[in-house]
Formats: sequence, C-alpha cells, structure tokens
Amino acid sequence: MFRLSQSLTDAFSRRFSRTVRETYRQDEAYASTPQGRFWLAALLVGVVLLPLFLPQYPLFVLTQILIAALAGLGLHLLVGGAGQISLGQAAFVGVGAYVSSHLSGNLAPFGILMGGVMAAAIGVVLGVPSLRIKGAYLAIGTLAFQFLADYIFRQWKGFTGGVAGRTLPADNSFLGLPLTDDRVVFYLSLLFALPLFFYAKRLLSTRAGRAWFAVRDNDLSAQLSGVDLVRAKLTAFALSAFYAGVAGGILMHLIGTVAPENFTLAFSIQYLAIVIVGGAGTVLGAVLGSFFVVLIPEILSVIAGSFGPQYVAQLSAWRSVAFGVLILVFLILEPRGLVGLWGRIRDYFRTWPLPY
Repeated sequence: MFRLSQSLTDAFSRRFSRTVRETYRQDEAYASTPQGRFWLAALLVGVVLLPLFLPQYPLFVLTQILIAALAGLGLHLLVGGAGQISLGQAAFVGVGAYVSSHLSGNLAPFGILMGGVMAAAIGVVLGVPSLRIKGAYLAIGTLAFQFLADYIFRQWKGFTGGVAGRTLPADNSFLGLPLTDDRVVFYLSLLFALPLFFYAKRLLSTRAGRAWFAVRDNDLSAQLSGVDLVRAKLTAFALSAFYAGVAGGILMHLIGTVAPENFTLAFSIQYLAIVIVGGAGTVLGAVLGSFFVVLIPEILSVIAGSFGPQYVAQLSAWRSVAFGVLILVFLILEPRGLVGLWGRIRDYFRTWPLPY
C-alpha cells in the first residue's frame, strides 16, 4: 500500500510540478523540455508564415507591436534587470530612426544596425550620471535628456529635417524588394527582433544578468560582492539604448516618415507602461506588454470610430490619461504585470485538479 501511494505521489509530482533546473546551463536554455522545444519551434514557424495570410492593416499593427516590443524590451533590461529608471527611451528610438533614414535602400539593414550603435553610444554617456545618482534623481536626469533630444530633433534641420521631419524616397527598396510593402518590412523587423529576443532571454540568465539583478536589489551589496558597478550600469544603459535604436530604425521603414512628434515624452511613458503592464525583467513581459499597449488603443479607436470621427479625436486626447490610470491599476492590483497573471493561470491548469 505504501509503495502504491509513493508511486502515485511520484507520478503526480512529475506531471504537475515545474521543471527543476539544477545548473546555470539548464537555466540559460531557451526550452528545457521536449514539449517546450516543440511549442517554441511551432511559434517560430507560425510567426514566419503568419504574414502570408494577414491583410495589410493587421500586418501593420503586428509590426508596430514588434517595434514596441523591441523598445520595451530594452527598457525591461534597464529597469527590470539593472534597476535603473529611464524616461528617455523615446529619444533613443528617435536617434535610431534618424540615423536609419540616412542609410536606406540596400543599406537598410546596415542603417538600422548603425542606428542602434549610435543610440548605444549616447546611452553610455547618459548612463554616467547613474554612477552617482539613482531613483527619482536619475529619472529626472533622463527626463532632461528626453527634453534635450526633443529640442535637437526640432532644431538640427540638416540631419533631422527639423519640425517637418524626414521622409524616405518613394522607390525605397532592399535587394529589389520594395520597403513600402508592409510584408517586407515585417520580415526585415523579424531579422532583427528574433535574435535580439533570444539574446535578451539568454543574457538575463548569464553572469552579466545576475550582476544586473544584484545591482537592482542593492548596488552597495553588489559592489561588495565583486560586481563592477561601472561596467554593469553602463552596459545596461548601452544595451537598452541599442534595442531602442534598432526599433527606431525599423519604425522609420514602416511608416516612411518621422518627425519630432513621434519621439516625445508621451511615447517614453508608453514604453514605461510596457514594462509595468507586461512585467519587469522578462522577455515575455515585453511582448505581452507591447500587445496590450498597442492593441488596446487600436481596439478603442475602432470602437470610437463606429460612433463618429469626433469620438476618435477625443480618444486621442485622453490616451495619456488612460496610460496613467493603467499603470496605477497594475501597480496596485498586479505588480508583476501580465507575466504574473499568466503565471498564475498556467500554474492553475498545471496542478488541476489538485487544490495546490
């Protein structure tokens, strides 16, 4: 009887318990079980094939989600990973967009990459104050950078086009493929998004990621434990800015024209909302938060448009207020964001019908 009870206990444990990871190599794996690898492969195939069946507008929105996820993921690494607050993420997106606009056509992938590199270089400079200040003071410093970048975008007409912005040529193409086609831009965004997503997932489980977590929890204790604070903080700022710069380069090729209005403080708050709503410090949180932040306004716009165009204008005016309320709701009711909510749902079905 005892053996039967023990066998049933072991069977339920294997069926319902989480996969135990005993080494860092297992923790760094993208999928630790055969089922996980199967679903990961199925997801990748689905993402690659989905644009072949989507109409133009849903594909445009899906590309917007990818762009927001990249910029949001950069902020996830900085805020959720290293614990450094930033209100200037939209400025880095703008840097990537403007740099990419000067390297279009067959140089489009190189231009997007260079936009990320230029943003990363500026991110290192912005990260220097984080060596001496933190918390609200650091947030104010990054806010000042956001306002400074907005001023430069409007005044440096030779590079940014000033208030009018910059527009890509109508015959813009890459290897004979028109970059005015949303399907081509989507695959171009996948070319950058997938490697960067997988890199971020692995990075958070490596020595560098664990150093960031130590800095986030207590930078003094991290320094006493041997963590190089200068390297950890500056690397976090540089990588966060790089992701934002790449997102900006893709955005430039998606919409074809950008102006300073595309990179204001409101967009920085939107990227911060992705972090809070999705769940800080995880790649999945950036993706879920981007779906939520991009899709909700689109759905509300469709609903408002069904009542009349005047309601669409009113909705646009109240969007910032809605984001503020949304952030407060998640901070109070679900501090772990959509990732925490998904984790509870997953655990419920994993252990069902057991009561624990």
